[in-house]
Amino acid sequence: MAENIRRSLQDINLGADDEPFVLPADVVRQAKEENRFILIGRPVMPRKQNLRVIVASMPRSWGFEGLFIFPSEEAMDTVIRSGPWAYADRMLVLQRWTPLMDMAMLNFIPFWIQIRGIPLQYMNRTVIVNIARVLGEYIQMDYNEEVGCRMEFVRVRLNWNVNNPLKFQRNFQFTPGVNTLLRIQYEASWVL
Repeated sequence: MAENIRRSLQDINLGADDEPFVLPADVVRQAKEENRFILIGRPVMPRKQNLRVIVASMPRSWGFEGLFIFPSEEAMDTVIRSGPWAYADRMLVLQRWTPLMDMAMLNFIPFWIQIRGIPLQYMNRTVIVNIARVLGEYIQMDYNEEVGCRMEFVRVRLNWNVNNPLKFQRNFQFTPGVNTLLRIQYEASWVL
């Protein structure tokens, strides 16, 4: 009962309609400057990942001290480009924080993937982009058309939605009614 009374008192609208306090512009500007190189993240499997250990360990693995706050934009971008990141075999979602950030972005991890098995006669940029869009949100590709027919695989970077399971094989139809099994390999440079 005491807890219910305490909650009710906290919800009373005392002071919400008062004149707002204006913070000094230099104080606000300084805070904004100090907090411009921040990554925000979340574990993909929160019940199986110890958040305190992750927050303490990850910056050290990047060569920094403190939380997910970086000394420069270059340092932060290096960490983002070096991903995806995992701790104790569990994926972490890391995104650059912005004041108007859409929190739904914390459901996406950028990955480089290798797509293997595209028939040579269909190997071109348009086909590759269409395949990538089935697998996730297309970002970019690493493909040289001059050597395309001699490549074992094509590399594509995409945003993977963590709410969808990773697929390592998918059937595609280049000709109606004929399935071609493509193999997908996810590249990860750092797994802690």
